[in-house]
Amino acid sequence: MPVDPKNIKKPPGLSQAAESTARFRTYDISSGGWEKKEAPRRDFENDTGAPDFDVDFDFDREYKDVPENKPLRFRRERRTGCVGGILYAVFVVCVSLLLASLLWMAAADVLGFGDDDEQVGVRVPSDFTIDDVADLLYDAGLIRYKSIFKLYAGYSNAEEKISSGSFILNKNYDYRALVYGMTARGGSRVETTVPFPEGFTLAEIFTRLDDFGVTPENELWEAAANHEFNHDFLDSSTLGDRLRLEGFLFPDTYNFFIDSTPVQAITRMLNQFGRVFTEEYVQRAEEMGYTVRDIIIIASMIEREAGSDEERPRIAAVIYNRLNNWDNPILQIDATISYILDGRPFSTTIDNPFNTYMYPGLPPGPISNPGLESIRAALYPESTNEYYYALNMEGTHNFFRTYEEQRAFVQSDDYGG
Repeated sequence: MPVDPKNIKKPPGLSQAAESTARFRTYDISSGGWEKKEAPRRDFENDTGAPDFDVDFDFDREYKDVPENKPLRFRRERRTGCVGGILYAVFVVCVSLLLASLLWMAAADVLGFGDDDEQVGVRVPSDFTIDDVADLLYDAGLIRYKSIFKLYAGYSNAEEKISSGSFILNKNYDYRALVYGMTARGGSRVETTVPFPEGFTLAEIFTRLDDFGVTPENELWEAAANHEFNHDFLDSSTLGDRLRLEGFLFPDTYNFFIDSTPVQAITRMLNQFGRVFTEEYVQRAEEMGYTVRDIIIIASMIEREAGSDEERPRIAAVIYNRLNNWDNPILQIDATISYILDGRPFSTTIDNPFNTYMYPGLPPGPISNPGLESIRAALYPESTNEYYYALNMEGTHNFFRTYEEQRAFVQSDDYGG
């Protein structure tokens, strides 16, 4: 029997608004979220009484294409485990040992630990930089790490302390000792022994000083000509003459520092001349009416002419006899011409004041640096009436009073000319 809608009772708890409209929430697949939707208004007056829901609805079949929602899970970091921890510990230990080894090697180099007790000579140039010093120390095996030495040098102002020159250092020196060993006051300078035979010329002396590494030859010539040495036996008026020191560098065996200055090297030899040419000799020269320079000129000729010490006073006598007893004091000594040849063939016609065949009296300067025996012979000559001498076959000389005697000997088989 049909139900009269007017007799249907309202559901309890619904308001007037709820009678016409009900609201519910549904999940929207396309947007992936929940949203509110309005349910269609129920028409109670035209309700046929059919059921609102189909209880036989197959939910799984109808929604089989809807993706399944899974709960969110947080990602977990992978764990290294026991083996990984051991490997990490080994890595840390190895790095630490490496760093410790590097630090120890650097410290050993700075402090000079573990090096041989061996002396090494180094030569610091006059225009050096600290990079140059680091290079030469490294090349000599005195340091292992140039960069560390340069750091130390910058910290200790080493460049201001180091001097140019040649020094003896030891491989077991620490950095501080190396720097101190290259200073002018604390350094052990390298020495060389240089012998100079009697009769060496100024040019020969300067060449030998250069050859032995004492000082450059060109710097020696510059100092010889222009440096004003403080010695009474030198004539200040000759300043500027490159040969002004000829005769006054006393021939002897000297110990020089390698890389000495030219003034230092020359002064050593001038000082020795001052010790040898005593005040007694100065007074003797005055008694004879000659200057110290005159005596050295005569001694230099004796030095280059004599074949033995015994004949030196006799050669001196011939020179003085010609100077003092001849109206035309021509010395005619071959050695004075040899001094000016400069590669030219020997000739008695060379127009030069050192040509004692052409110019009378003493030559303008010494022709060698005489030794003590020649100086004494010039100061204390024999007393003879001889005016000539000539070389014999034994390398010494025969002496003659007349030119005719000398010419006869020269034409004989005994002449050694």
